Amino acid sequence: MRDQKSSVFRPLYLFSLAALCYKKSTMKKRAFILTLAIVAVFISSYCYMSLPIELIQAIRDKKISVVVASTGNYSGKCMELEVKNLTNVPYTLTIEAGTIFIPEDEGEQTILVPQKNVIVLLPSEIKPILVGGYCTELKDRCPRTSSTFTISKTTSQPLKDLIQCMAPLKSLDESLIQQSVWCVTDGESPSNLPMDAINSKTLRAFLFKQSGQTDSWYSTKRTPEIATDRSIVNSAVEITGKIDIKATKPIELVSVVKNEAGDVVWKYPYRTSLPAGDIVFDFNLKVRNWKKGNYSIIYTCEGVELVNQKFTI
Repeated sequence: MRDQKSSVFRPLYLFSLAALCYKKSTMKKRAFILTLAIVAVFISSYCYMSLPIELIQAIRDKKISVVVASTGNYSGKCMELEVKNLTNVPYTLTIEAGTIFIPEDEGEQTILVPQKNVIVLLPSEIKPILVGGYCTELKDRCPRTSSTFTISKTTSQPLKDLIQCMAPLKSLDESLIQQSVWCVTDGESPSNLPMDAINSKTLRAFLFKQSGQTDSWYSTKRTPEIATDRSIVNSAVEITGKIDIKATKPIELVSVVKNEAGDVVWKYPYRTSLPAGDIVFDFNLKVRNWKKGNYSIIYTCEGVELVNQKFTI
């Protein structure tokens, strides 16, 4: 019986042993191939590891060439760069915050890059890039698509300070950046920045401090427009703010806006009923096409002036 069992199980044993040897051999082959693949990837990554370089320095060192053009706008992704890698080396190209594009036409606006841009360039690659830039000369004309530019870096310390303030802020709105830049370069009021958003509060506080002014009670919404002569009209469209009134009894308010001459230029058509107490409510006034100047919003009750808040357009 033992011999019979041995004869039955012997082939099974030999088959199992052969299968195990084949499996070990296959595993070794797979391990070897995997090792080769890892080494190949490492060598490939090492060979094509891009080197860091800054835009202006790369141009000076003749490692890249750049053709600069305008999209015809004054803010946002308004600068078009065609960058060519003149070498067989890959680069990580940095356009540093504070880079400026100076137009050949002195009547056109210099454009500031307030946030760092990073671009990867493969060997001999030609790459088109749209760069976020912002006007630094509100009173000059918007660049044309045919305008030519030189590349430099700002020497303005106030602008450098603004860039440093912006650096840690995330998801900055384009209009917020542009109005902030004009506060520094053209003396626009920091009240042109909204009062509610976190990023806006930070920039607004910085700009009021930088200009030596006290923060105002209101915000002016502006919508810049390109005129036919390509100048920028930074039009005021709305005034918003908070009005605080202390009342010892229920009251009915009459509200008017007066200009510097004391003339009434706007009157709310209804009386506003308020309960007794310390009341804070929203003020909202459309001012599109109003003349530039100083105004006052005045609230009275039974002929007695309770609030007189000034604002400027």
